[in-house]
Amino acid sequence: MAQNLMVCQFCETSNEPKYKCVNCDLILCEGCKIKIHTKIKKNEVHQVLDLKEFSNLGASETIRYLDLKDIQCSIHNAEQCIIYCEDCKVLLCAVCLLESHRTHNLTKITEVYQRKVKELKEFDDKIQQELPFYADLEKELKKIKTVENDQYTEIKRRILKKESELKEIITKQRENLITELDKLWKPREEEMSRQLKDTAEKYDALTRNKAQIEKTFQSHNATAIFTASGKLNNDLPTRPVNAISEQKLVFSEKKVIDDNKEAFGSILTIPEFKVTETFTSEESIWRIETFADNSNILCLFAESTIKSFRLKNSKCETTSVAGVDKVDIIDMTKQKDNTLLFTVLSSSEIKCLSTFTPDSKIETFTSISPLYANGIHATNKNIFIGFRDNGVAFPLQEKSRRGILVYDYNCRHMRTYEYESNNQRLISLPGAIITNINEDICVIDITNDNPCEGRVVFLGKYGNLKWTYNGHPSINSKNNFDPWDLVTTSKGLILVSDRDSNAVHILSMEGYLVTCLNESHGINRPLCLNINQVGQLQIGCSKMGTKDGLGKLHTVDISL
Repeated sequence: MAQNLMVCQFCETSNEPKYKCVNCDLILCEGCKIKIHTKIKKNEVHQVLDLKEFSNLGASETIRYLDLKDIQCSIHNAEQCIIYCEDCKVLLCAVCLLESHRTHNLTKITEVYQRKVKELKEFDDKIQQELPFYADLEKELKKIKTVENDQYTEIKRRILKKESELKEIITKQRENLITELDKLWKPREEEMSRQLKDTAEKYDALTRNKAQIEKTFQSHNATAIFTASGKLNNDLPTRPVNAISEQKLVFSEKKVIDDNKEAFGSILTIPEFKVTETFTSEESIWRIETFADNSNILCLFAESTIKSFRLKNSKCETTSVAGVDKVDIIDMTKQKDNTLLFTVLSSSEIKCLSTFTPDSKIETFTSISPLYANGIHATNKNIFIGFRDNGVAFPLQEKSRRGILVYDYNCRHMRTYEYESNNQRLISLPGAIITNINEDICVIDITNDNPCEGRVVFLGKYGNLKWTYNGHPSINSKNNFDPWDLVTTSKGLILVSDRDSNAVHILSMEGYLVTCLNESHGINRPLCLNINQVGQLQIGCSKMGTKDGLGKLHTVDISL
């Protein structure tokens, strides 16, 4: 049973205190409260509370009721304060009042006291209202710190583990190379040592015989000539038949691919995306391009017309610029001179549009006949054209031609990317194409058209396959990965629209899913992607399968 350690602070003997005098700030027992405290005249206005009641009250409810008639003047110690000066904000005694405050605005002490108490109570109430917020904030910050600390610890652990694994791999490779080198060198070293010893012995024998002969020739004794030949070994040593010749060894150092980060991967700050505005369109938005002069160009789904557009009053207002007779536009890209290149359905020609006014004329930039042009992407150096043969898209035949052509701006064919080194086909049917900050090539590869299905193929700048991405279980649990367009950010992230899953996948340069935009962001049936002149992501969406039957164009702020 817990022991009560409190005692009455009046008598200091009773260990059964029951009351608290707020004014005296003392704990009282029953006897002292009745016999002593209440009999002191000055204590008549004191507030005495039951201890249990006191413990449940806040500070503003237990404020002391003070004797305002007994406030000593801070200047004239023998005087009591009688009035309050509103102008000077001080309590005054009679002397203070007569000396310098007669003409000031004066108020009774009780009134000021009550007003101040009210103000303090109101402020206390406000504090009480704020405390839960800061308590919750502290709790949330501690939680975030714990989560991020755990995240930091886990990432660091994985980095160190990866380092250890790489060290083990490199050590093993070193051991294998040294073993291989030893197998080449050690037997030769032993054979050379044996031959050196044999050669030295034969040289010494020949040198001794030669010295003996010279000594004989220097002798003045004729008989020495006759006896010398009997003493010398007249047989010359046998020369080695297979003398060792020099064997040249070189160490061919493997070049580090890109940089040292490739072995470990890289650390990402997951970007934040915020849909800032949404504009409606009567039709599905198929492709978008923005230019340095703030021209905005789009193409609607299954249409042959290129249009300029402006975003106003929550609508995407379009104006026709130019059209191709009854042929659907497949893909488009802007060149370094801000002209527009585009491809059309079942055609070998790459079309060009230099101006964006209603009377603009379409020209032919080049042709890749007999192949058909599909996706297209222009950089400052080259133009990448996705191609296919003029047969049926699927199923693929052995004779089917699918891949990427690289042209320069003089329409010269530079390279073709069609097969891997093992003669495996790189691409089934090329769609949209982009390049990233390292000049790597990223392609949407359509692998099936019924049902729609695809993947992302990532090639090095010279066409070597680095990785493929086939969607992610967290996004594509119900629908196949159905990529339609892609863009890359200044940090190298790859954004891929996935129409059937209502998502935009955000991938790292190593091909891992970082995060995504989806229906929770208001994204539905995304088709095309574009990053405009101010760095905003634009997402053009299909009208098919939507509740309101309208296409959408979303503008999204990206925080990298």
